[in-house]
Amino acid sequence: MRIAIRMPGIFLLAAVFIFTGAYAREALAQRFDLDASRLPIARVDSAWRFHLGDDPQWAQPGLDDSSWPILHPGEGWTKQGYPARAELAWFRFHLVAPAHTQSLVLELPDVEKSFQLFCDGVQVAQLGTLPPGPARNVIGAPRVFTLPVNSGANPKEISVAIRLWQDPATAGTRASILYGEVYAGTPEVVLNHFETRKAADLLSSGNLYTADIVILIVGAAAALLFWLTRERFYLWFACFLLVDACFFPLDLISAHQAWDLYFYTYFSILLDVLTGVSYAFFIVAAIYPRRWKLTIAPVAMVMLADLSIILVLTHHISLKWGDIGYCLSNITLSLILAAYLIRGWRAGNLYARLLFFPFIIDGLSTVLNNLGAALYDLDVPFALKIIPRHYVILHQPFQVNLQEIGHVISLFGLLAVLVYRFARTSREQQRLAAALKAAHDIQNRLVPTHVPTLGGVHTEIAYHAAEEVGGDFCQILPRPDGSIFVAIGDVSGKGLQAAMLGAVAVGALRSLADEGIEPAAALERLNQVLLRTEHPGFVTCLCLVIKESGEAVIADAGHPAPYLDGVEVDVEDGLPLGLVSGVSYTQQTIVLPEQARLTLLSDGVVEARSSDGELFGFERTCEISRLPASEIAARARQFGQEDDITVITLNWQSLSVALAGSM
Repeated sequence: MRIAIRMPGIFLLAAVFIFTGAYAREALAQRFDLDASRLPIARVDSAWRFHLGDDPQWAQPGLDDSSWPILHPGEGWTKQGYPARAELAWFRFHLVAPAHTQSLVLELPDVEKSFQLFCDGVQVAQLGTLPPGPARNVIGAPRVFTLPVNSGANPKEISVAIRLWQDPATAGTRASILYGEVYAGTPEVVLNHFETRKAADLLSSGNLYTADIVILIVGAAAALLFWLTRERFYLWFACFLLVDACFFPLDLISAHQAWDLYFYTYFSILLDVLTGVSYAFFIVAAIYPRRWKLTIAPVAMVMLADLSIILVLTHHISLKWGDIGYCLSNITLSLILAAYLIRGWRAGNLYARLLFFPFIIDGLSTVLNNLGAALYDLDVPFALKIIPRHYVILHQPFQVNLQEIGHVISLFGLLAVLVYRFARTSREQQRLAAALKAAHDIQNRLVPTHVPTLGGVHTEIAYHAAEEVGGDFCQILPRPDGSIFVAIGDVSGKGLQAAMLGAVAVGALRSLADEGIEPAAALERLNQVLLRTEHPGFVTCLCLVIKESGEAVIADAGHPAPYLDGVEVDVEDGLPLGLVSGVSYTQQTIVLPEQARLTLLSDGVVEARSSDGELFGFERTCEISRLPASEIAARARQFGQEDDITVITLNWQSLSVALAGSM
């Protein structure tokens, strides 16, 4: 019975306490007494007075702000019942500083809006630009500000006001007003606290540092592979990684320097375009070399994604639809590149198979992140649950999420594929180098570098291959009867295959020269030898025998005619060798003067072509045919070499002239 009587009194007393406590909290919500707490530092962000709009008088210390509503500055004002696109707003609170305090330091966290800070009506700081002039938001970062106090023998109350502006175009991109806690106190303690928090923030960003270091290592390795091989897909991959590594330093620098939000965003768009384009070119170049049209679709998706951001910044579409457009474009980009890899896999491309698994690890994460963000914009309840970066795998010494782990695994996987390709290419190059060395040995046999004076003939040979090895060949061989057998030829095509067929022709010619047969018969026999090789090309060849008497017997199988003392010799041009069986060739005899220069050359001289497309031609060739072989070859090369160039000059003098010269 006594308990029952006392219950109404207890409820009444409790109601009084609750009411008076709530009133006291509301009355003190914007006033923080540092003198009463006796603490050198105190947190001062529990509740501030708030007012939308703008009035310069709101900075004054004598303003009665008791009618202003109380708002928690760490929560977005939209959630607290205020319009999202409001541009200007004011916050006010009061600090009671202890006696004999010269100044206090206010530590503000990240504020992603432009603002001005006032202390007792005097502006003490500003970040960004605000109306009435041109207003631009800046990238926010934690900062400290000095508040002048100059209290005497008694505690002093100062008013702190913050005038804040946000760009309506970006309203909603930063839901909170303050990203962290606000502290005020003595300068030494607050500054130490600020440095400690900065160090802790840097440590918490260890995942980003680590990811950037990995990206730079892999990017440097890709750049080294490009320098060693000059294969462009290594360059594209290096560009993708090195540009991607710029995002994190960009965030740090922009926050420290308070960059303009639009400048920062457009700079980020540029980096985003470069990374997306480089990655698309890398995938296409690695699987489909020289099929650059395949890059059109992925590059278009990269451009469309960043165009969505630009349309938001230029007030053409809302943030919601700009974000959805960006996400869907990135999803489409990943699907297009995945389709290229799958198609390459099905076509039997080894590198498409090797690149697929590293790509799909990061690509799946990209698709899920963008899909989750797009669904979140559409207010789908489970949207955030499919975003990999929300799943933290490692908590110490810093947080590492599922997306970051997948990205690192993907990078090392891609690097492993590139190193494997480099090793395989290196082995192939070593094999080709060995084959090339053998071809050089063959070439030395095709074109002799040193020919001694034979009888009355002094010989000079100039040879320049269009590639590492060429298809031109020539031989100057003495015969038992004292005559000299000369042959010059050109195998259709260039490179190793042509050199090999030229080696067959040289072997046959040496054998024929020893038999002492005439030039026409030598060509007929050589034709049959080449037909047995079943080589798809053909060979032009001119054979010449110079006798001790000064007679020169010439037979030609499709090769340019020789020049005698600057005049083209009229010889019958026969069918090239290696095309038809049973071909007969004619030969003719000319008598050389007592002193003469006979010039034989390949069509690489006549067919030299300038940068304008002009041919060197027969007329120029005839004009320089009296020059030494080296000079003729040099002029043709200077004009513009396109084919193998071989020039032989035979300086003939009769026995009587030689004897007269020796006397």
